[in-house]
Amino acid sequence: MADEPMFGGIELGGTKTVLAVGSGSGRILARRIVPTRAPDAVIADAAAFFAESGHAPSALGVGAFGPIVIDRAAPAYGRLCDTNKPGWSGFDLTGALERAIGLPVSLVTDVGAAAIGEARCGALRGHEIGIYLTVGTGIGGAIVSGGRVLPALMHPEMGHVALQRLAGDTAPSFCNFHPNCAEGLASGSAIAARFGKSLDHFAPDDPEFLMIAHYLGQLCSQLVLTVSPQRIVLGGGVGGAPGIVPAVHRAMLRELGCYAPGAVAEPGFLTAPALGKDAGIVGALLCAVEARRELA
Repeated sequence: MADEPMFGGIELGGTKTVLAVGSGSGRILARRIVPTRAPDAVIADAAAFFAESGHAPSALGVGAFGPIVIDRAAPAYGRLCDTNKPGWSGFDLTGALERAIGLPVSLVTDVGAAAIGEARCGALRGHEIGIYLTVGTGIGGAIVSGGRVLPALMHPEMGHVALQRLAGDTAPSFCNFHPNCAEGLASGSAIAARFGKSLDHFAPDDPEFLMIAHYLGQLCSQLVLTVSPQRIVLGGGVGGAPGIVPAVHRAMLRELGCYAPGAVAEPGFLTAPALGKDAGIVGALLCAVEARRELA
């Protein structure tokens, strides 16, 4: 319909930023991808895109890399915390966007946006409690309940859950903080440091592939025991390696040792994103709907 309200979405990643305009149902009408450079440059790219898109969004949803303060009651809401991305530590993301674009902003983490997209339009739809786990350059996760990201003291740092190393695994952790966390042992960065190439260069029965599946299976088993989700979605570049989802599912079941509901063994309990690479930007558009409602 011609009078259907339009919304803006931003998926701010460490490497690239996806900008989109779409409907309240998550349908994308215009899109642009830009490199994530210095903050001022990204803000300028976003402002230019929305001005040139041919649509007039009424609110803006943002899924941003972290760590970032997403608690609306916090004095530093909308600011990046200390990050390895040059120029972004302490940056007031929501304030800069509101000033440059003139729209109300609803902010979640990048993985939170993907979780919302999958919860309302994808693989987590119809499940009261679900987890979106992204395994790429790093590892992040979000818990959704009833289509919303659970509020918390801080956004979950699932990638920093401690794991038990396999016998003989003495490779240095890629994490600067933890010697045995999931991100340090099985993220895309850790895989490249270990093997000199990405996981999709290995066959599913290669020992390198099975090692990573084992570590990710450990992580998923701990999430099952602590959160008891009805489904886990495994996304990200590593999560998209051919054969990794069933391999991680098998490893998770071995780790659980039957100490979990039978549903976790069903096909589809651990699954790839139904929205594919669009999960994050669709979720950002859906967050924009929330920002508009808050103004009503």
